[in-house]
Amino acid sequence: MSKKIVENKNKKNDKKMIMAIRVIKSKKSGFYTFENKIITDNEVDKFFQYKMKN
Repeated sequence: MSKKIVENKNKKNDKKMIMAIRVIKSKKSGFYTFENKIITDNEVDKFFQYKMKN
């Protein structure tokens, strides 16, 4: 009997994925909330920039 070798046809995701967790303090109550998101290496700086809502 001969064995057939099946190639893996799925493409590998070469990007490194990071679960980023940001701590945000609420202005009204003073409590802290957490925002978590799975992002790539390139998006880390954008995610951690603090944006104030007016």
